[in-house]
Amino acid sequence: MNPLMYAATALVFMPIVLVLVFLRLIRGASRPAVDEQRVVRLTAALELLTDTTEEGFVNVASELERLGARPLASRSTRRATTRRIAAAARKGRAIEDIAMAESLSESEVRLHLGLEAAAEPVTPREAAEEGSEGRGVLADVERWVNAASTASCPEGARHAAVRV
Repeated sequence: MNPLMYAATALVFMPIVLVLVFLRLIRGASRPAVDEQRVVRLTAALELLTDTTEEGFVNVASELERLGARPLASRSTRRATTRRIAAAARKGRAIEDIAMAESLSESEVRLHLGLEAAAEPVTPREAAEEGSEGRGVLADVERWVNAASTASCPEGARHAAVRV
């Protein structure tokens, strides 16, 4: 092959190479526009998240200040709490209502009711049956279990899972 044939072949393929390079440049020029749109959306989402977080912190701080400003009621003793809960249960109040009034969980209210049942005074007959050693821990636990198993829920009582 002579040099003239090489030049002719190069002239034929040169426009094809130029078209491919031009298409590649056009595709590369449109890519930053897509990336820029993504950055704009990400920035807007980050601003929204930041504003929401700041507003949440402000709300939490104001609520803490509000709660800290009012005087807290003095805590009563465990025995007084147990007596109030037992009296409310005898009146027929629901366990969840008692729990809300006392700011306790329902399981704590049930525990106080069990403690009240276990702390019932011993009758002279029961004391004679137990002998000279008096009431033991085992007897207290047995009495509490029996009281808890026979205790029925007052009318209208609901389970916590049913609350909406």
